[in-house]
Amino acid sequence: MRVIGALIIREMHTRFGRQKFGYLWLFFEPLLLGVMIAVIHNLRGTESIRSNFEFFAIGYILFFKFRGIVNRASSTISSNRGLLYHRQVTLPDLFYARHIIESIACTGVMAVFTIAGVAMGGEFPDSVVKMLSAMMLMFLFAQGLALVVGAATSEWEGLERLVHAMSYLMLPFSGLFFMVEWLPAWMQEVVLWVPTVHIFELLRDGQFGDMYRPIYDLSYVFGWILVSHLIGLTGLRLARNRLGLE
Repeated sequence: MRVIGALIIREMHTRFGRQKFGYLWLFFEPLLLGVMIAVIHNLRGTESIRSNFEFFAIGYILFFKFRGIVNRASSTISSNRGLLYHRQVTLPDLFYARHIIESIACTGVMAVFTIAGVAMGGEFPDSVVKMLSAMMLMFLFAQGLALVVGAATSEWEGLERLVHAMSYLMLPFSGLFFMVEWLPAWMQEVVLWVPTVHIFELLRDGQFGDMYRPIYDLSYVFGWILVSHLIGLTGLRLARNRLGLE
């Protein structure tokens, strides 16, 4: 825990400098992007504020968290390679520190959006516990994929470009823009193969309660989390053995 705490402080200084106002960008970036997504969809003229600001803004924060954790994975080892001279620092520690930073920032912004939604005439979330559970599951799922990506890109650097492209291509299928019940039956069967769809359904269940009929299977998500972590941690162990320090 001390190692990860020290790595978090170092990562914050590296990304945002030592000025206190620099740290605000950690929260301002997802805040700004979430607002823009909500404004764009609000222009469509949907009547209810809940189906615009709360649905899209808070939903985008969940996807931003996923994309931020996975996209930064490819540069984690290369940018922190010198730290591996210290025996206390392990490869997973480097990833955990970055993931905690992203998670704290996105959870804070989600809280801001939730309060703002209530202030704009919306209702208090049906279950804050379910919303936080969705954030935790997305954190764990993204972390598992990030460990796999970090191990893979340490061997094949060209994969980094593919990972960034896939993170954007995944946006329409992630569950951010739709509820499963809105789709035709055949399409529901297809999108439910995507783990993030289940996590978004859990988030909307916590947000809106009986307003929508959520469809999700958390055991399926846990399976993805477990397998991705096992593959990722195994890959990092193999990568560490092949990683030479000059």
